[in-house]
Formats: sequence, structure tokens, C-alpha cells
Amino acid sequence: MPTLEEPGIISQAPHLAELIGSIPPQTIDQDRARGVLLGLAVGNLLGLPVEGASRSTIRRAYPDGLREIDPRERHRPMDDDLAQAVDLAEALAHDPEPLAGFADRLVKWRSDNGRGIGIMTSTVIDYLEVGLGVPGASRAFWQERGSPETQPNGALMRCAPVALWHALEPSTLIEQTAASCAVTHFAPGAQWSCILVNAAIAMLLRGYVPSRDDLIFAAAQNGAPAELIAWTLAIPDAIDERIAEERVSGHTYLCMQAALWCLDTNDSIEQALVRIVSGGGDTDTNAAVAGAVLGARFGASAIPQRWLDCIPERERIEAATRSLLKRS
Repeated sequence: MPTLEEPGIISQAPHLAELIGSIPPQTIDQDRARGVLLGLAVGNLLGLPVEGASRSTIRRAYPDGLREIDPRERHRPMDDDLAQAVDLAEALAHDPEPLAGFADRLVKWRSDNGRGIGIMTSTVIDYLEVGLGVPGASRAFWQERGSPETQPNGALMRCAPVALWHALEPSTLIEQTAASCAVTHFAPGAQWSCILVNAAIAMLLRGYVPSRDDLIFAAAQNGAPAELIAWTLAIPDAIDERIAEERVSGHTYLCMQAALWCLDTNDSIEQALVRIVSGGGDTDTNAAVAGAVLGARFGASAIPQRWLDCIPERERIEAATRSLLKRS
């Protein structure tokens, strides 16, 4: 996978790479690897019915928490979180030029499906269609509209396939996570949130649960934005309350908080995802990214079967995971 020759894209984070590789690599556990995209899928599907709703609205509708996925989802088009993650996985596994291939797949996906697409991603796809290329399209959006408030989670929701491919190659993992993020999201905060979450997933796939403090310290040493570090240091036990109080729904740092909270929660996959969805806001994406981390931590076997039965195109998702593991 080529590196983008662009000074605005993070190419290395040596302290973080050293942390990821601090324990000798082992064979990646197949159950945990399967859990990444399947966990992402069930989190996305669980949060869909209440996307954009407040915590109080969800509580009124689901006093015991939203615990079931609509079984009709199995026959519906994939929502954007899952669809883009699968498209990225297939581009990484099969396309000669994965970044350009992924960009082409995004254009086609919007035309054929586009379910749930975000405003920023759709605008960047417009730029791709007029020939700005990668990373020209996302850079153009960031230069025109970039600010701390315009760092959405649209790349974080789909970044996990890079961790499946490069879990045993820490430096490449960091480089390619940033490069794939920048296909649509050029902001440094978006790149760093993807890097931190993929670092966590890679460490889980390598066989150990990372310390959140160690991840934060390494990222700080490598120049991660101060704002991102502040958000990572402010992850409470009550993640649903934290999500509910945030005024900016869909921010990449808030979604990152939910994902990193999953590293040391005592909740099961089901309990954790129900809690995250109960916080309201961008429920499907927060739960999708958290689901990828939980799946890497606990494995596909820990995901409720009734949820797995609702996933659309499940064999396609499983095949994408197998293809990435073969390449790794």
C-alpha cells in the first residue's frame, strides 16, 4: 500500500509504534480478528434506530436500554459505517492501488447506496468526482472549512480494517491508518483518533489489552494534538453520561473516547454497546467503533448470536477479514 507524499499526513509515531511492538508478535487470534468487523457491524446496527436522539428520548422509548437489532437489517443495504469499512477492507485486500481503489469504491457506493452518508464525506466525494484525487479532495475540504469543530468521525468509523492487515507491523499500521483516513478526512485530529483506536485494536489482536495511559503518553510524545490528549484523559466510567453531555454530536474525539473506554470496562460486549447507544447522539457510529474494539478484545464468539443473525452480507464481511489476515 503506497504512502501518500503529503506533509499534512502523519507518517510516523515512533513511541506509539514501539509500544504496539513491545510484546513479541504472536499469531493473531482468529476469533478476535473475526470480532473486529462483526463487532463494528452489530454496534452500527444496534445504534441505527435512535441515531440523533437524545439520551432522555432513548430512555423514554427503551427504559431498559435498546437491546435488539431490527432483524430486517439483514436484508437492507449496509449503513455507511459498515459499508465503508467493508469497502476499505476489500480495497486493501484486492486493489493494486488501495487508496485510489477505496476512493473509487466510495464514489460507486454513494451512487449505488449511500445510506447514512455524512455531509463532509459526501462533499469530499464530490471533489473526488471532479478529479481532485487523493488526498487532494480531503485537503481541499479542510483548507476551506477546517476548524476544531469540523473533525467528524467519518474516518474513525471505518479505520479498523487497517489494523487487521497491519497488526504485526506497527510502523506501517500508523502510516497506513493516517493515509486511509486522509482519503476523506484530512484534519490531524481525525488522523490521530484513527491511529489511537487502530493501535488499541492491533495490540488486542497481538494478544494483550493495552493500558489507556500508555497509549496516551506515547501519543503525546509523538506530537498528537493537545486537544486530543485532553479528551483521552477525560474518559469517565459513566461513558453514557459523557456522550449525553457533549454538545457536538459526531465529533471524532467523542467517538474515540467511547472506543478507548472499551479497553478496561467490566461490561460484556452487549452491556457496553447498550450503554454507549443509551448516551444518544451519533449512536450508530459511536457503537460501531466501540464494537470493533470490543470484538478485538473479546472475540466474535462473545457477540450475541441474535445480533450476528441480523448482519447483512455477513459472508462478505467474513471473507474480507480472511483476505486481510492472509495478507498480514
